[in-house]
Amino acid sequence: MRMYNPEWEAIKDFNYQASVAEVQFDLVGLEIPADHGYPLYRELCRHLPWLADTPEAGVQSVHGAPSGRNANLVINRRVKLVLRVPVARVKDVEALVGKTIDPGAGPITIGALKVRQLTPFQTLYAHFAAMGTEDEAEFLTRAKAELEAMGIQCGLICGKKRHLTTPEGQVMGYSLMLYDLTLLQSMQLIEKGLGQYRAYGCGIFVPHKSIKEVAAG
Repeated sequence: MRMYNPEWEAIKDFNYQASVAEVQFDLVGLEIPADHGYPLYRELCRHLPWLADTPEAGVQSVHGAPSGRNANLVINRRVKLVLRVPVARVKDVEALVGKTIDPGAGPITIGALKVRQLTPFQTLYAHFAAMGTEDEAEFLTRAKAELEAMGIQCGLICGKKRHLTTPEGQVMGYSLMLYDLTLLQSMQLIEKGLGQYRAYGCGIFVPHKSIKEVAAG
């Protein structure tokens, strides 16, 4: 018997026309550097030059298991390349299909794509958020200020410290969970993100299980 979930019921009745879509691509390759935010973006820009002039676009971090031999991640059939792009640009990203990129650990071929509808959740998670500081307290202060500027008040949980390498140097930040969001606030954050370096995978939020489930797990 299916249990009643008020969040799912609210989502079902939620009517919102998203300005951004999520596009997932299959990947065929062996490995990708764990620190791949900038080189992946650079490679994608070779095939999609307009990415550099589209601040709404975001490139999610590629999630794979550590190779165990070096600072690389293993690419298997479950590993995807995921882009957030304006709805008007969805057709344009089809140009990536069949292209080969090399973010630094060997060639990777971009395969078939699937367009996914963005869905709001009351709890969101960003693998890496960059707020221009590596001090945890200051990080949370800046995140709260940016949220308040968007008219959003919610709970924040700062997670693991992370870094990425850019041409300007090392960028430091943390994983970040936001909870007690309204569905409209959730869509705002899914579309716009939070903090800096969205193009390199930072500040991109995905739905997450509830805080109660996290506590129970």
